[in-house]
Amino acid sequence: MSAPPTRLHELSPTRVRLVAAAVFIGMFALLMGTLDMGFSRDESFYFSYGEGYQDWFVEAEKATTPEETERVFGRDNVIKTWIGNFEHPPLMKALFGFSWRLFARKDRRIVNLVARGPGLELDVQTTPATGFDQGSQVTLLAPQGQGMSPTDPARELAVGMVIERTSDRTHVRIEADPKTAEALRDRCSAPLVQSPPSAIPITACQVRENRALAIMQESTAFRLPGALSGALAVMLTFLLGYELFGWLVGLFGGFLFVFVPEHFYHAHVTCFDMPITAATLFVFYAFWRARSSHAWALVTAVAWGLALLTKLNGFFLPVTLVFWWLWTGRDHFHVTRDRWHVSVRLPPLPRALLVMPVVALCMLFAFWPKLWFDPMRAIRDYFGFHLGHEHYMQYWLGEPLQVPPFPFGYAFGKSFFTYTEVFIILLFVGALFLAPPRGWWTWARGIFGRGPRGRGVSETEKVGIFVFVAGMVPILIITVPGTPIFGGIKHWMPGAPFLALIAGYGLFRLLAFVRVPNHLAAVVALLLLAHPAKASIEDAWVGSSHYNSLFAGGLQGAADKRLMRAFWGHSTQEALAWLNANAPYGARVFWQDTTWGAVDAYQKDGHLRHDIKNAPGEYGADIALIDGNQAFWELDVSTRKAMGVAGPDWIVTGEGVPYLSVYVRPGLLTR
Repeated sequence: MSAPPTRLHELSPTRVRLVAAAVFIGMFALLMGTLDMGFSRDESFYFSYGEGYQDWFVEAEKATTPEETERVFGRDNVIKTWIGNFEHPPLMKALFGFSWRLFARKDRRIVNLVARGPGLELDVQTTPATGFDQGSQVTLLAPQGQGMSPTDPARELAVGMVIERTSDRTHVRIEADPKTAEALRDRCSAPLVQSPPSAIPITACQVRENRALAIMQESTAFRLPGALSGALAVMLTFLLGYELFGWLVGLFGGFLFVFVPEHFYHAHVTCFDMPITAATLFVFYAFWRARSSHAWALVTAVAWGLALLTKLNGFFLPVTLVFWWLWTGRDHFHVTRDRWHVSVRLPPLPRALLVMPVVALCMLFAFWPKLWFDPMRAIRDYFGFHLGHEHYMQYWLGEPLQVPPFPFGYAFGKSFFTYTEVFIILLFVGALFLAPPRGWWTWARGIFGRGPRGRGVSETEKVGIFVFVAGMVPILIITVPGTPIFGGIKHWMPGAPFLALIAGYGLFRLLAFVRVPNHLAAVVALLLLAHPAKASIEDAWVGSSHYNSLFAGGLQGAADKRLMRAFWGHSTQEALAWLNANAPYGARVFWQDTTWGAVDAYQKDGHLRHDIKNAPGEYGADIALIDGNQAFWELDVSTRKAMGVAGPDWIVTGEGVPYLSVYVRPGLLTR
C-alpha cells in the first residue's frame, strides 16, 4: 500500500529501526535516572499485589507432585490469590512482581539474634517470593546511619548461609568466632530511645541475600516495568508517526507527548496508565500496518489481548477502529428496503477486526487466573466495580466535584491547563492543515448529503480521521456526566500521543509552508521541546499536579484559580528527611493521604527511619502530614484542633504554593 500523502519526511527502513531503538534506549535511561519521586497511594497497593501474586508463582514453580500442582492450581488457592485487586487485570501487576523478585535488593530486619556454638543464629521475616532459600549466601548488615547509603560497604559485618527455610521465617547461621558474634549481638541490640533524632539510624541490623541480579532498591524494581512502558510508548508514537506523517513528525510527536509533565510523571510509577497507553499505541500501529499484511492482523489481535490484560480501557479500542472503518468506508455503506426485506451493504471488513475478538478474548480468559473459575461472575464483578466506582473529591475552579453529573468541559479544560503550551498551540495548527481541501464545513455537508459528494475517501482523510478519533475518544468517555473524574489527565492519556502527532504534523507543515529546510526544521523542533523537557524533569516530583504557565499561570495561577494541585500523597517524600532529623524515637505519624504500604516501602528502601510508627488518625498522632489542598481543608482544621496548634511547623512548597503541611504536637521536638 502506497504511503499516505500526509507523509512529509522519508527514511530508509533500516534507519527507522535504528532511530526507534535509540528512542527506546534513551527514554528508558532518562526515566530510570529521574525516579526520585514519592510513592502514590495506588502504587503501594500494586507493590503489595505484585509481591502477593509472586508467592503464587513460587508455589507453582516448586510444585513437584500431582497433589501439589492440583493444590496450587485448584479453585480455592487460585481464587484466594487472584481475587486481590480483581478490579484490574493481572498483566502489569505480575510484571511488577517479577521485576521486584528478579532485580530488587531485599534487606530484611534481623530479629532474635543470638550467639550459638561457633557462630550466630538469627531470624528474618520473609515471604515465599522474597528469596532467602536454603543454601543462599547472605550478608549481615549494620544499621544504616542517617546520610549513609543502604549499599555502603561499611555496613557489611559478616557473611553467612541460610540453613533453614519455612514459609514465614528464615533461619540464618553466620560462621564467626564467639567474640565476634558477641560484638555483633551487642551492636545490633543497642538501645536508641535516648539518642537525639539526628543520631537514630534509618534501619536496624539487616540481612541481605547475595544475588548477582539484585542491583536496585525494591521500589525501583517495582517501577521498572512502568519505565519500560513509557519508553515503549514514545517509540511506538514515533513508529506510528512515521507511517502516517514521516519520521520527523513521529519523533517530535513522541517527545511532545512524553514531555507533558503529568505524562512524564506517569511514565515512572507502578501503575497502569502508561502501560495501557503503550498497549493502545501498539494496537493502532499494528492495525494500520495490517491494512496490507495478514501477519500484522494477527499482531493486532495479540496487541489487543495485551491491552485487555492491562486495563479496562482496552475494551474501548475496537469502538475507535470500527468507527474509523465505517466512516472511511461510508461510500460502500448502503441500506435498501423492499417492503419487509432490509438489505445492508457494509464496506470491506479489515482482516484485523475479524481476528481480534478470537485471539484477544482467548488471551484474556487464559492469562487471568481469576477468570478460570466462574468466569461470567468474575466478568460481571469486574465491570460492576467500574460502573459503580467511588467518586473521589476533586476541585475544579473552586467547585467541589464528588457527586455526578460532572461538568462536560472538565476534561477539555483540564487538558488546556496541563498540556504544554507548545502542544496546545501546535494541535490547533495541525488540525487546520489536516482539514479537507474545501474546508471542514463543506466536507461535513457533503458527508450528510447537503453538498457535493466526493469520489471515495481520500487517503489524507483516512489518516486525519484515524488520529483524530483515536485522540478524542478517551476524552469523550470522560465527558460522560457520570464517569468518575479523579486522577487528572491520566485517564485520557491513551489519546494524547495521537493528538501530539497532529501537533507535530502542524509544526512541520507550517515550516514547509514557509520553506524552512529540513535540517533547520529539526533544530526548530528541538528548541520547541527544550522548555517542556526541562519542566517535566524539574517538576517530576509534583508531576501529577503540574499546570502550564501560559493558560493556567503555573502552580501559583492554578492555586489562584482554585484547581486541584495534589494527588494521592506522593509529596510525602519531601518531608522524610525532616522526619528523620526531628521526630523523636518511636514517633506516631498520621500520614493522611499516604498509605501505610507506601510508608513501609520508604522504610524498606532506607528513606525513612524504621522506628517511626503509623497513627490511624490526627487525634492519636504526634506528627501529622496534611496535603495543602482545598479538598482536605476540613481535615486541616481538625488536625490543628487535635494537635492544639495554630499552624504547621514546616511546609513543603513548590513555586511558593504549599503542597504539604507538617503539624507537630507542642513540646514534642524539645522532649
